Amino acid sequence: MDAQMNGAVDKAEDLDVLIIGAGITGLLIAQGLKKAAIKYSIFEAEPSALQRRREWSMGLHWSLPLLESLLPADVHARLKEAANDPFSEPKEKDALPVFDGQTGEIMVMLPLGRNIRYSRKKLRTLCSHGIDVQYGKEIESISYGENGHAVTAVFKDGGRQSGTLVIGCDGPDSSVRHLLLGEKANLTALDAVNAGVIVCYDDAEKARFVRSSHPVTSLVSHPKCFCFLAIYEVPDPEKPETWRFQIVTSWLGQRDTSLDARGRLKQVKEKASVLSEPFCSANQWMPEDTIITYDKYAYWISSPWNNKDGRTTLAGDASHPMSPHRGGGANNAICDAYNFVLAMQKLQRAEVKLKDIVTSYDEEVVKRGSEEVKASTRAAAMMHNMRESPLAKNSLNRVEIKA
Repeated sequence: MDAQMNGAVDKAEDLDVLIIGAGITGLLIAQGLKKAAIKYSIFEAEPSALQRRREWSMGLHWSLPLLESLLPADVHARLKEAANDPFSEPKEKDALPVFDGQTGEIMVMLPLGRNIRYSRKKLRTLCSHGIDVQYGKEIESISYGENGHAVTAVFKDGGRQSGTLVIGCDGPDSSVRHLLLGEKANLTALDAVNAGVIVCYDDAEKARFVRSSHPVTSLVSHPKCFCFLAIYEVPDPEKPETWRFQIVTSWLGQRDTSLDARGRLKQVKEKASVLSEPFCSANQWMPEDTIITYDKYAYWISSPWNNKDGRTTLAGDASHPMSPHRGGGANNAICDAYNFVLAMQKLQRAEVKLKDIVTSYDEEVVKRGSEEVKASTRAAAMMHNMRESPLAKNSLNRVEIKA
């Protein structure tokens, strides 16, 4: 049995990473490994890249330098293609306004630094450039060789792939996390109703008004309702009637499962009717054929897992699924990808042992992830009392980890 199959990392060329999940986290790890000339394979459970029906955007700020380091120069040069508004230049020091839903006044300005919102779909497509993703590969189990060497990913279609280690980047309800932790990996649902939608008003005057709160993103807090408003797509800056917006309207309580799409739209408009402008109109002007879905936000407070002598680990939403109320999910996922690639480069140079470097990576992910998940969960629970929320106190910056 050769060195590759028994998992010994005797030489740099023996290192072979199996990435489970081809979302943005997995793709960025693949790009970083490819850039470092480290062998990898990447697997995705979905049949194709076009399967994901839901869409949203993500704000990147403190992770932007890490993103740049992971991508090859030709892909990084095209990042603007994935931006929600590719025609505007981001400020070096931006701030996110949070409005009082009762008075319409700005409650607080959250400092962000440089802030760019990206379409999740477009960013995923861009990050997949030059990456050979194996689709339709849903993981079923992971087997481990003797003497702490080798790992084999077993897929539900009967396929198998052996390598040095597996990294699970397979989303909030990660199969890899469940394989490592069983029931301890289960998610906890948030006690809130979250209605997300992408909408175009087909009216220049309305679009300009909705965007008047902030050109990129704004929030409003009201005792009865919370609303997130962001520009989602700008096909032509001179034609506001073509602009599309992402709106998330949320309130505490349980979803009414008896409502159909029309009933959900009516409920959202009723809930948002108490909000100050332009948030009220942003909801009221939704076309009557708008399809409203209620998103299931859930979290898992990161806790240690047995990495099987460094042969299995987690990244992104698989390691710290959190609510979006502090905008931390994507930024922390990029941080995970960056740290993991750095760890593999050290292993490639034979500076460290597999178990030691993966354990060190895991410890940092768990410590940072648990604090970020707790902060986002508190922010979600206090979204109607923003003055006391961790969002107002810590902005969207990385949570400071105590030594």
